[in-house]
Amino acid sequence: MEPVPATETIARVSLLKDALAETGIGLALLRQAADLYYYAGILVDGFLAVAPAREPLLLVRRPQSRLRETESVWPLGFYRDLKELPSLLAQAGLAPKEALGLELDVLTAQLYQRLTKLFPRHPVQDVSPLIRRQRMVKSPYELAQLRRAATVLDQVHQEVPALLKPGVTELELSAALEYRLRVLGHQGLVRVRNCELEIFYGHVLSGVSGLAPAYVDTPSGGLGMSHAFPQGPSMKKLALHEPISVDLAACINGYVADMTRLYALGSLPDRAWEAWKVVGEIYQTFESEARPGVMPWKIFHLLWDLVKLRGLADYFMGPGPERVSFLGHGVGLELDEFPLISARFPYPLEADMVVAFEPKFFLPGIGMVGQEDTGRVTPDGVEWLTHSPRGITLI
Repeated sequence: MEPVPATETIARVSLLKDALAETGIGLALLRQAADLYYYAGILVDGFLAVAPAREPLLLVRRPQSRLRETESVWPLGFYRDLKELPSLLAQAGLAPKEALGLELDVLTAQLYQRLTKLFPRHPVQDVSPLIRRQRMVKSPYELAQLRRAATVLDQVHQEVPALLKPGVTELELSAALEYRLRVLGHQGLVRVRNCELEIFYGHVLSGVSGLAPAYVDTPSGGLGMSHAFPQGPSMKKLALHEPISVDLAACINGYVADMTRLYALGSLPDRAWEAWKVVGEIYQTFESEARPGVMPWKIFHLLWDLVKLRGLADYFMGPGPERVSFLGHGVGLELDEFPLISARFPYPLEADMVVAFEPKFFLPGIGMVGQEDTGRVTPDGVEWLTHSPRGITLI
């Protein structure tokens, strides 16, 4: 296991303390997995208590014996029942004196009710916006982890052509690639913040199955294996002259890179090549516009105007009314981080934000045509972290 450097964790908490002080939050109790890992460098069933002027306390319900033997950046407090929290916090000088900060976008209603009963005199503020804004700008350490994840994706995509044969099912192809990801260090879990967004390793889709929308907010969906999880690869067999989309995420040491590449056995219909040409134009526009200080809505509208000009608006980012409202999403410890390349995202791009950019067309009777890359925003333009050759690979 590779621990997060203590200097990294301490710097993150220092920035959070400043944000808490500015917003009048006297104590934040952080519980969500990605947030805990970000600020504590470890995962527990418990909370990280952070106050503006005090040292944090990692409150642990379990695993207690394992944590006693593990070096922790922050002091530990052990408990069995939530009722013990107020006294533990008071002993550490962390009893809330102002508003209580909770992650209201992910906290269950039941836990929210229990915590507010424990601290009845303190108004609750949502600390999630502060955390998500801080996490959307990556440190050099985080960028190094994201590059590692992107490198793993590139390695796996090198092996795709040898696996593509008529009659192989989407599931067989996906399983072969998932195995390779796992052997190369994929942690086996891709975290998302949206509690209604479920995802496995990604979507390996072929032909018209790439047009099947899913119940989750993703451009592609797929048929899946059952009504219990109707997304991703199915038992459909690969066939000649249809697009084969390999959209996978690699998660290394907690950090997620995302990439889609397109393949075909034989060639593709002319309509697919026409759409592919527009994908290239969209990439060129994004690369020329994505700079620190630029508002994502400006890029979003520029790209949509380009698509409308090419007559493909009805097929962009999802089939008809099923289309998603973004063209790119932040990645990091979660697959659905800030920033969003969308019409409503309120914050400008900043240097060292990392975005998965995914322009995709959904062509009736043909399938999905598009690609996706993970890139870092820099003052000089986009630095792409995924390097697999672009274009449609013909087998």
